[in-house]
Amino acid sequence: MKYRSSTATKPISTSSLASPQKTTLPSGLRVVSENVPSAQSFALGAWIDVGSCDEEPQEYGMTHFIEHLVFRGTSSPQRKRSSLQIANAMESVGGYLNAFTTKDHTCYYSRALDAHFTRSLELLADMCVYPMFREADVEKERNIIIEEIKSLEDEPEEMINDYLDELLFGTSKKAHPYAHPISGTAETLSVMTKDDLAAFHARHYTADRIIIAASGNIDHESLVRSVETLFAESRPAPKPLRSIQAPKRRTASVRETSMPTQQMHLSLAALIPKMSDHDYYTLSALSIILGDGMSSRLNQVVREKHGLCYSIYSALSEIRESVIFSVYAGFEGVQREKVSGLIQKELRLILEKPVSKTELRRAKEQLKSSLIMGLESLSGRMTLLAKSELYLGRFESVEEKVAAIERVQESDILHLSQTYLREQDWHTVCVTPEA
Repeated sequence: MKYRSSTATKPISTSSLASPQKTTLPSGLRVVSENVPSAQSFALGAWIDVGSCDEEPQEYGMTHFIEHLVFRGTSSPQRKRSSLQIANAMESVGGYLNAFTTKDHTCYYSRALDAHFTRSLELLADMCVYPMFREADVEKERNIIIEEIKSLEDEPEEMINDYLDELLFGTSKKAHPYAHPISGTAETLSVMTKDDLAAFHARHYTADRIIIAASGNIDHESLVRSVETLFAESRPAPKPLRSIQAPKRRTASVRETSMPTQQMHLSLAALIPKMSDHDYYTLSALSIILGDGMSSRLNQVVREKHGLCYSIYSALSEIRESVIFSVYAGFEGVQREKVSGLIQKELRLILEKPVSKTELRRAKEQLKSSLIMGLESLSGRMTLLAKSELYLGRFESVEEKVAAIERVQESDILHLSQTYLREQDWHTVCVTPEA
């Protein structure tokens, strides 16, 4: 869901900034903020520690469904809003409002100029604490999400990720909670009632699972006082709800399916569980060397040298305590054997000998550049604050991150590859064009 209008902003200096601040309210709600004195705008997010992994089988898609519904109207005693009023609240002042759901969490966030901070905070609070679950809105959003699912089914690159999740996490009743699609299915969505959705919201949108994160020219103590007032009705859960084990590695498997597509789509994925911070930066460097960018090994060999595909890359997908390492290629069906063979060759090479010092230096520079440039936006800084709290429970400074990147060695990449990225560790999905 999103409502958007553009607002020009200038890069934020990453030097001479005060350390981030954190306050935990008696209810358990956490407030994290970073003051950027030079900023004339802000980034604000309400992060809820509930994602699709918290759903029971009959609830698949419910977290995402609620994310849609909160944009339909709020019932705060002071500020009742219709869907149009929610949209106008930010667009009328040149701001931006959006939301997303992941396997682990849900986020509602906004961007606007300083003068509209209170408006934005009130809006996000009302959406989180006082959403309306009206029958008519439930039916409208049900239809919209089902159409969204159908549109994803027309995108092989999107569907291939869902298929990989099934291979990585299982399909039986004992499958890991990460296995099912975030959007759910038409079958599960069709039987959800407004009472089901309201009950799920009340059970999971509790104060102890809410993080308010903000970056801009913001006074932390003033923000805390406002949050305490606006979220006064939000209570902690009577008992801990989340009890999700880290996913276990499964025996490598293969799935092949056909879709009405012009290209063949191939993706391989491996699960790296319970990663340390050092392993994460090591894997990030490897991903850059293998398939991130024009100078990466896969791009240079498969695309530039042999001209076999337009799109080929590697990527990391973070989930709590684990990372999915994947490789994707789209190509003409007749080239399948060549493309697959070249990819397998490159995957074997990372097991056989260390990457070169030149490759590792390039990867480190890219990682540092991506980190620092991302923090030149308030949205990037706000997101870092929230994710640090969600995943680490503490702040990790830019200096800490850069130092961790610099500590990665060629031998670390070789050891990690030989431990987690062997031939038997890769799950494979191939989407072929329908005959």
